[in-house]
Parts: sequence; structure tokens; C-alpha cells
Amino acid sequence: MTQRIGFVLLPGYSSMAYVSAMEPLLVCNELTGEDAYSAFTVALSGDKTYSSLGNRMDTDYSLDTAPDADVWIVAGTSPARHPETPGLIDFLQSRPTRCALGGLASGTYVLARAGQLNGYRAVVHWLGYDELLKEHKSILLASEQFCIDRDRLTCRGGSASLDMMLMWIARGMGADIAEAVSRHFVNERLGIPSDTVPQQLSERTRAEQPKLAEALELMESNIEEPLTTDDIAYHVKISRRQLERLFKKHLNAVPSRYYLQIRLEKARNKLLSSSESIAEIGLSCGFSSGAHFSTAYRNQYGLTPSEDRSLHQKMAVDK
Repeated sequence: MTQRIGFVLLPGYSSMAYVSAMEPLLVCNELTGEDAYSAFTVALSGDKTYSSLGNRMDTDYSLDTAPDADVWIVAGTSPARHPETPGLIDFLQSRPTRCALGGLASGTYVLARAGQLNGYRAVVHWLGYDELLKEHKSILLASEQFCIDRDRLTCRGGSASLDMMLMWIARGMGADIAEAVSRHFVNERLGIPSDTVPQQLSERTRAEQPKLAEALELMESNIEEPLTTDDIAYHVKISRRQLERLFKKHLNAVPSRYYLQIRLEKARNKLLSSSESIAEIGLSCGFSSGAHFSTAYRNQYGLTPSEDRSLHQKMAVDK
């Protein structure tokens, strides 16, 4: 079932905070192949607003024409600014109680003024901490970069919006999906093609396709001594052709290629987080020789295991 998320963009809204919250939803849909989230934008009035960069944003709706949503997120401005928000307080107060509400940057102040954070833990940028504490004593101010308390989502803005939405995705779609979305952004930063990461299967598809889910479990539990495609088909009690059709339809891959991606992903995680030798890592992930491992790794990631480890270590030092 698609979750509808409405972003109310205040005049001068933080571009970075908004994009960091919106993009994980789009990436999640892309990785799962499902419309798990549908997002739209709303201006206080009319059909446009302006970002912190001065760019014009043509919104999908205004407050008085906006459709229903499961989640409403107020994308706020620089924490030092508190613009007037005509109609927004009433709008938020009239939302059904089933709706979740969120605030990015100064959007937290709007939720507070609307009385929607009373009794909730919430975060706000440090520039407005004292002000919010003085005016709204019933809010339990948290010290984290973001906070999700039941159906309230708040963050300080900036890239903290990304972390907050990853947590929201984990709650709705599962930790494995959220982790895949997170890896997408890490790989993007490192220049690793997104198709090197195995596409994740949503919990709904796992429930609807138990044979496919069982095949994936077999792959995950047989890394050191990989099974053949025929072996997997035999164990899940379907034909090889049926298995290949399931993988093509739901994961856009053939079983052998997907299995290789899983093993290489496991190998890369070990490579970048442990001091094990490259040869030991290769053997533990089902590669018969160092040369075989190095070739497969380079084909997948564009550099050899030793080059990748060296680059990762250098980046850690340069931070």
C-alpha cells in the first residue's frame, strides 16, 4: 500500500533539508520496484514558493487544494527565521489524528505552535532551542540530530533529514530496505554504480513469493560454498525456468548474477571493515582463487580489492 507524503514548503525553505528528505523515498521506490511512497509538494498559497537559494518551486498544490496524506512534513527555513504561516496552523490542527506529522529545520516551530508536539520528544536547531523550551514547556526536547517519537518526525535540518527518513523507511519497509537505500547514497558518494548493489526484495513481495524468498535465504546462508542455480531450484521445489522467471520479474536479474552480487557485497563489507587478508575474504565468500576474486571484484566495482581497501583507508584518514 502506497504511503502518501505531503511536503509543505515554507517560503525560503531549506533546499538541502527538503531534498535530503524527499530523495530517499524516490530511491526506495526504485530499489524495491514498488510505489511504496508517493510524495507531493504544497505551497501556503498559490502554486509556487521560493527556496533558500531563491529558486522558484512550482508546487503540486496549495493548502486549500491539497489532497489527503498519510504524513505531512513542514519543510522549514533557516533556523534563525520564523516567517508567518497563514492558514498552516489551522491546516495542521484539522488533520485527522491518524496522520503522522513532521518538521524539517524551523518546521518544528510550526508544529509546536499548532500544539502538535505536546507530550512528544522533538528536536530543533540549537539556535532556537531556548526559545522553543520557553514557549512550549510540554515538549520534551531531545539532543539528537533527529527524533521519531510515535507519529512525530522532527530534525534539525540539513543532512539530518536523510537519516530521519531512512529511519522512517526502516519502520515501514524493514531495516533491510532502509539499509539498501543508505548504501545507495554511500555508493553514489564513492562513485560506485548503483547496479552493483543487489536489488532488495520488499517484505510484501517476500510474503507473496515464498519460493523466491526461500531461494534468497539459501543464497544468503551459502556464501562460502555457493550452490548452483539447479541446486537452488531443487531445494525450493520449482524448475530452474520458474526460478529464473521469478528473479527476472521481481529482481531484474538472473539467479547466478544476483548470487554473485550478494557474495561480492559480503566480501566488500568484510574488506572495508576488517583486517582479514584479501585471500581469506575471497575464500570465505566462495571464490576459488585470489585471481578469480580479484577479477570478479574489478568487474563489479571498477577496481581491485586491494585498490578499494587502500582508497577507503585514505578517505578515512582525510576526513
